Amino acid sequence: MDVSSRKEPFRYVMNHPLECWIEVPLNNSGPGTGKLTEAVLLDLSRSGCKVRTPLNLRFTARDTRLIIHLQLNEEKLQLLCSVRWGWMFGLGQYQYGVKFRLDENEEERLIRELETWTATLRVEGL
Repeated sequence: MDVSSRKEPFRYVMNHPLECWIEVPLNNSGPGTGKLTEAVLLDLSRSGCKVRTPLNLRFTARDTRLIIHLQLNEEKLQLLCSVRWGWMFGLGQYQYGVKFRLDENEEERLIRELETWTATLRVEGL
């Protein structure tokens, strides 16, 4: 019998990458600090996501914090997270896996937004 090590039930893969913005908080140092940089959301779960951006964070494992700004439905979300991994993806593009650092209320809001978003996709037949 196979035993899965996955601790979360769902990861939503974006068939069409969703535009989002990443921000490196002012208390960090390095490229992009305090500025919004365009990115695309490639997948999303309640505990993290994968993004692609032209910003090279040159991160050191687990010490780079980000705020991801995105909008699935009507509500704009700002999700605090930390970079778990990253690599160069083509010319001038970088892909990062991030883990959310959300409190209980923020996590509940994200789950509600995900549920509404997936219900909309089902209705639209996407």
